[in-house]
Amino acid sequence: MKNTGNNLYGLWLVLILVSLNTSAQDKSVSPLDTYKSEPSQWMMHSNTAAALYKQIASFAEELTDQRHNNVSQLKTREDWITYSDSLKKAFINSLSGFKKTPLNAIVTGTIEREDFIAEKIVFESLPGFYVTGCLLIPKIKKQEKLPAVIVPTGHSQAAFRRDVYQNSTLNLVKKGFIVFTFDPIGQGERIQYLDSSTNQSYIGGSTLEHSYAGAQCLLTGNSISDYFIWDGIRAIDFLCSRPEVDTTRTGMTGVSGGGTQTAFVSAFDDRIRAAAPESYITSYYRLFESIGPQDAEQNLYKGLLKGFEHVDLLTMRAPKPTMIISTTQDFFPIQGARETYSQAKEIFSVMGASENIKMMEADGVHGSKKANRQKMYNFFQTELDLPGDTVDHDVDYINEDKLIVTPTGQVVSAYDSKTIFDFNKAKAIHAVKSRRVKNSGELLQQKDFILSKVQELSGYDSTRRVNSVVYTGKVEHKKYKVEKYFIQGKDFNYPVPFVLVRPYTQEKRPLILYLDPIGKEELLKNEEEIIKYIDKGYIILAPDVIGTGELENKAFQGDSYIQGYSFNLFIGANLVGKSIAGMQAGDLDILFKAIRTMTDIDSENITAIVKGEACSAYLHFAVFNKKIGNTILMNPLISFEDVAVTRDYKPQYLWTAVPEAIHYYDLSFLQSLLAPSKLVVVNPVSAKGDVINSGMSENQLKIVKESYASHKMENQLKIILSGDSESPDSFLETVF
Repeated sequence: MKNTGNNLYGLWLVLILVSLNTSAQDKSVSPLDTYKSEPSQWMMHSNTAAALYKQIASFAEELTDQRHNNVSQLKTREDWITYSDSLKKAFINSLSGFKKTPLNAIVTGTIEREDFIAEKIVFESLPGFYVTGCLLIPKIKKQEKLPAVIVPTGHSQAAFRRDVYQNSTLNLVKKGFIVFTFDPIGQGERIQYLDSSTNQSYIGGSTLEHSYAGAQCLLTGNSISDYFIWDGIRAIDFLCSRPEVDTTRTGMTGVSGGGTQTAFVSAFDDRIRAAAPESYITSYYRLFESIGPQDAEQNLYKGLLKGFEHVDLLTMRAPKPTMIISTTQDFFPIQGARETYSQAKEIFSVMGASENIKMMEADGVHGSKKANRQKMYNFFQTELDLPGDTVDHDVDYINEDKLIVTPTGQVVSAYDSKTIFDFNKAKAIHAVKSRRVKNSGELLQQKDFILSKVQELSGYDSTRRVNSVVYTGKVEHKKYKVEKYFIQGKDFNYPVPFVLVRPYTQEKRPLILYLDPIGKEELLKNEEEIIKYIDKGYIILAPDVIGTGELENKAFQGDSYIQGYSFNLFIGANLVGKSIAGMQAGDLDILFKAIRTMTDIDSENITAIVKGEACSAYLHFAVFNKKIGNTILMNPLISFEDVAVTRDYKPQYLWTAVPEAIHYYDLSFLQSLLAPSKLVVVNPVSAKGDVINSGMSENQLKIVKESYASHKMENQLKIILSGDSESPDSFLETVF
């Protein structure tokens, strides 16, 4: 009896579990559910978590293919010189805002060893922007000037003090080279977001510091890579100011992030006679195929859109001596490095200097390897005319603490150094001021021009076509049913899932577009809200646009994942001339093309309820589609400008922003173009996520009020703040 009881209990438990599973299956609201007993998606759409990455990567592939086709037309030495000159001109334009000012270099201390002296150096690459470094000078009896090698360091918080970097610098010094090594931005003693209580970054490691500040730079139409390049140029200036240095024999090498800086700086500055970037060179084509775009330091503003590839860094150096140093198991794909070397070899050959481009590789993972270091020493000994042994000797490292350059260990606290944020904030303020002065109240008169910039800068694409609208079932509730669909496109490779929430009656009804940054899930879990809209006579459309809901980015984080957001995706989108908001706006365009075919929806009577970060994508769509009669924006970001000028902004608002937009427009301009349709703006928020005050609202939304006034439709606009006596709910009732 006891066993029988257990068996019955087990059978009862199985039936309960099956029932629960069936219930969950029946109530699944995923349009991609296959209705199998186990969780399953349509196989061709089973990796929707990578949809956003794959879409950006597809743009990257198109652009790299286009670049390949363009350069394949270059045949002669003159062709390549002209091409190289055009690349250098683009570099010069990106650095045109920088001027060479006094370095004000000082020596803050010295370390003396038997065979060299190390001077701890501080200089200003820009006024008030301090660079910390170390100059190592061999003790040589001869009085002639010596060749010098600049060694920028990779992504380590200790920077040049770390033993792995000291290994190369101390070996080079032992071989008779002067070496200057320095802290990159966001590393060593140059932390940009300093927690004074810990003397550490409150943003995180070096790649996080680079991208958190670098993403803001993109908003002003610049790249943080410009500042890295400028630091390298000023490091060369510093070396050239030293009497011990033979300025005709200068080299540059670095590993990882140092390899990045070496490749960029030596491409721009002709004073680098020999360059050996290590553990960086690959190709964007292979990078997007493998680990994806990396931190902001490594990416020029709209680089791929402008036809830029890794090999172009070498092209700009041709025919100067250059050596690519790689490892076979690097996360920067070795296949890309080999292909880039092969392309560079052809270019150097056309230039009559095939012997001046070399590639060395060692087995192993990302980083410096002894075999490669020894080839690197030989390279500089040959090209900088300083023969000697190529052995990678064991060295006596200098204690990290002894290499601290500033009194406090950080330039921000020691010298009140400016940060990247300070420079970029000034650029943002200037851009906004110039826009307002230039337009001088004529912004709306320039609507057509500005709308062309809205489309160009955001990357909003209204030309995509619907292949089919796929119905995948329904979930029934007492007062309504949830119909599940996804859209397949003719010219994009991911599904756009959406649900239609309908009553059981069949009459034609107006539509509510319910757009939430989380996706359709936010509506579907709120039955009370659904019933409210159904009872008022609406059908509700709730989609998952790319990057949200079932298309949420879960497959890729990258090296700059901050507070749940992949900055690498934002940076990658910029590389290909897109924005995430613009891509999401394109999905809304596709959705509206689809619903126009549905006869029970009154597509001339649409109300949009848009929440939070989704407001930016919606506005970029809505200004080109005047079919929406009522718009309710709940907690919209007040402006891209506020993201650019807020030091500690929230990453989710950065994701909604459009690079360079502040030079031409902001969110308030897009809102102004919704006139004369009804617009309700409820509790707009700052880049920190706080509801703004009435003063900020008056300033930022002035153009919206002016637009509605010019249409004599002031009653169609309502801006509601938390402190208002009228509650948002009471006013929203008038919309329906």
